[in-house]
Amino acid sequence: MATKIRRVAVIGAGPSGGIAVDALAKEQAFDIIRVFERKDQAGGTWVFTPELEPKIPSLQELIKQPQNGDVQVPIPPHLPAQTSKSTKVNSHQWRFSDTPMHEHLESNIGANVMSFTQEPFPEIISKRSRAQFGPESPFRHRETVRKWIEALFNRNGYRDFIEFSTTVELAEKVGDEWILTLRKETKGANEKDFWWQESFDAIVVATGHYNVPFLPDIPGLVELNEKIPGLVLHSKQYRNSEHYRGKRIIVVGASVSSFDIVHDILSVVKVPVYASLRSANPIFGYTPFTHPEIVRKPVITEVSASNRTVFFSDGSKLEDVDHIIFATGYSFSLPFLPSVKVVNRRIPGLYLHIFKQEDPTLTFIGGTAGGFTFRVFEWQAVAISRFLAGRASLPSRDVQKRWEQDRLAIAGDGIPFYKLAPRFEEYFEALRTFAGDPSPGVPGRILPKWNPEWLSGFSAILDRRLQSWKDAAAVAEARLAAEAVEKEEKPIRAKL
Repeated sequence: MATKIRRVAVIGAGPSGGIAVDALAKEQAFDIIRVFERKDQAGGTWVFTPELEPKIPSLQELIKQPQNGDVQVPIPPHLPAQTSKSTKVNSHQWRFSDTPMHEHLESNIGANVMSFTQEPFPEIISKRSRAQFGPESPFRHRETVRKWIEALFNRNGYRDFIEFSTTVELAEKVGDEWILTLRKETKGANEKDFWWQESFDAIVVATGHYNVPFLPDIPGLVELNEKIPGLVLHSKQYRNSEHYRGKRIIVVGASVSSFDIVHDILSVVKVPVYASLRSANPIFGYTPFTHPEIVRKPVITEVSASNRTVFFSDGSKLEDVDHIIFATGYSFSLPFLPSVKVVNRRIPGLYLHIFKQEDPTLTFIGGTAGGFTFRVFEWQAVAISRFLAGRASLPSRDVQKRWEQDRLAIAGDGIPFYKLAPRFEEYFEALRTFAGDPSPGVPGRILPKWNPEWLSGFSAILDRRLQSWKDAAAVAEARLAAEAVEKEEKPIRAKL
């Protein structure tokens, strides 16, 4: 790299931002490391925001023009500046700053393979998880995870790196520098936004990809939502089961959030719960939806406000639907990076999912999916830090482009492009080889070799989840059978 990197900005104080800060600091090669976090605390996606009304401001815009869902806001012409607050700039709904956390959410993979290799999770197990998986449950409640992320920053003085309540509104490359336009929300009687700029040599985007919901374009969906606001929801808006008590619910999608919500509401909704699936979950199959009080349906082809009717691809329909909850994932949202255009829910032009090929001083961490979240962030963070410190080199642009083309051929475009399963070892080892170990006497975080036990442990945890759904189905079948017998016996008892 021609320019020596001395100033690095990390955007986001979630798990990927937390490990990025540690990896950067341990290189001991940078004069300035700054973290910008738009919330008032660390934790990223894992911050529970029940006080924020979970509402999509414009379903039509989100579906018809997803690129306009989260857009760059107007910036004052002269900086620094102070401005009054406004809905489009400050509303959590328009900025998609609320999180997808719900009351009972637990991690969906085990703590031992989810944690970073030097930062284990505490042995704190929620009552709910203990009841479902036993006293040695591998899963962790959302608040335990949030506190763990917070602890990543509450060490080695890293918290002093963070500027909370600060949104990066624009990141532009001017010459050899990245100019960040920043907006800090102030609290108190005279609430204002304070705007200013700072310059950096490199930026690490650690904002995740769970901000802007993705919903399919289904005929009648926008019109239904306009006539009956709140009927159409995204899993990001789900907070607790009580809101759905006694209601008829359709959950769309075969994702983790889909079967998480389905099983969370089963005990309170008007059963059965309807699960609209395009296909089986690639890891768990149909098992999460195989339950006597869950009815599987094919994809939705149309909806109508008349009798709140939902039509399916097999010709069937369902009337008097109270809520349709779409657990259909998210779109990448980078309104502060006008130079980066998201295409087909993917950031094109990345090498190893992290380095922008045109300018590797722009890096991304935490965008992959399909297993070993958060651990893979550690490998990405060390690779980025080693490169920015000048201790690792990228291959030629042709090699980087070929990697992307090969990845497209193997995995496909869009969301599948980022899925690591089942080739976990290949990716982990590629990053470890790229980063290398620090030379003797040179600082830096060391990445261990891929351990096959991680995968076997990961698989064992998946088996436990599968068994828990089978057990829940068996319990429900036994209960329904007992209730049926009791109904048959009641008239006989009355005659006696």
